[in-house]
Amino acid sequence: MSRSIVCGVDGSDASLAAAAVAARLCQRVGSALLLAHADERGTKFAYANEAGLSRRPRRIDAEMTRLFERIQRRFSRVEITGRIVDGDPADELVKLAAEEDAILLVVGSRGRGAVKAALLGSVSSAVVRACDCPVVIVPPDARLEQDQRADQGSAVVCGVGLSEEGRSAARVAADLASALRLDLVLVHAYASRPQATAIPAPGASPTIGFEDAETRERDRARRLLEQVARDLEPGPPLWMRVEADDPASALDRCAKAENAELIVVGTHGHGPVTSALLGSTSSRLAATASRPVVVVPKHASLPHDNALDTAGVQR
Repeated sequence: MSRSIVCGVDGSDASLAAAAVAARLCQRVGSALLLAHADERGTKFAYANEAGLSRRPRRIDAEMTRLFERIQRRFSRVEITGRIVDGDPADELVKLAAEEDAILLVVGSRGRGAVKAALLGSVSSAVVRACDCPVVIVPPDARLEQDQRADQGSAVVCGVGLSEEGRSAARVAADLASALRLDLVLVHAYASRPQATAIPAPGASPTIGFEDAETRERDRARRLLEQVARDLEPGPPLWMRVEADDPASALDRCAKAENAELIVVGTHGHGPVTSALLGSTSSRLAATASRPVVVVPKHASLPHDNALDTAGVQR
């Protein structure tokens, strides 16, 4: 079975933005695009009569068929198919991604504000929890029109932390950067807290000065990035940045500065709390970032076969 990119669509602006990102990625890596709409047709509403319920499937089928055709006309250079399935949208998208052995699963995000930034929206949050492949979430304000001039250059920005999830994210980011013929920028961000190092505890030895603590933190971060960079060799052209800021803000700022096409981050596992929040960095970025965000489950990877053969990349 050929590898494809799966994208969930429902006709909303968020899903249309996701379809645009998915189609551009397909065009760049030479893969097919499967547009999927999941319809919970079995749901009964108290205000719906039987005649209305019987008409609803045909109406939705017609609307989605027109939507698929519109996206196909817009991205005529991409092999696009559409599928309408019954069931919970998140469950069905994850199932389709597994059946298709998908490279990526792409969804939109409706998240705005503090609460929505944490929860992302039920579908995007649920697919990240359950999907085995990397999930691309397109935030509401993400920049979608990529500069196609080869001399401008661009990058994939990846957040690197101390966890294994961060290492998995870096491997996926390197594969994406290679497939898209982009540079890879590894970023480690740490919170600068001078007040914590300037005040000694009673009876304690003299405190480390803030500048010394900052130097140690940056040295530790550089060693971490250098180790991750060695693990990724051979790979795409690679740059490293250490930022004194919260990770979400630092990654988005770096993405803007580097004219990045994607931001890549890991998840924080599958426990009951982390399942809901995904980790503060990934949830904030997925709701508010200026670029599409690739959220990488712990053991996810990209194929190293002709599904991501850079010889077929279109610039």
